[in-house]
Amino acid sequence: MADKARHKIRNLLMKLNDEDRNTLCCLLIKAGYAARIGKERPGGKGQTMYFVEFWEEDADA
Repeated sequence: MADKARHKIRNLLMKLNDEDRNTLCCLLIKAGYAARIGKERPGGKGQTMYFVEFWEEDADA
């Protein structure tokens, strides 16, 4: 079975806006990856951090 590692592209410098995240997701999907946009609050408080997560899925799924 292939490794199902998920990779995150975090927005650490706050340079990616909503349109940039959407474009990045579209490019990853066109390249054959599964992708999603997520958000998290480090430590449960503070500013919300957005990220793009991508991974490979089974071709026969």
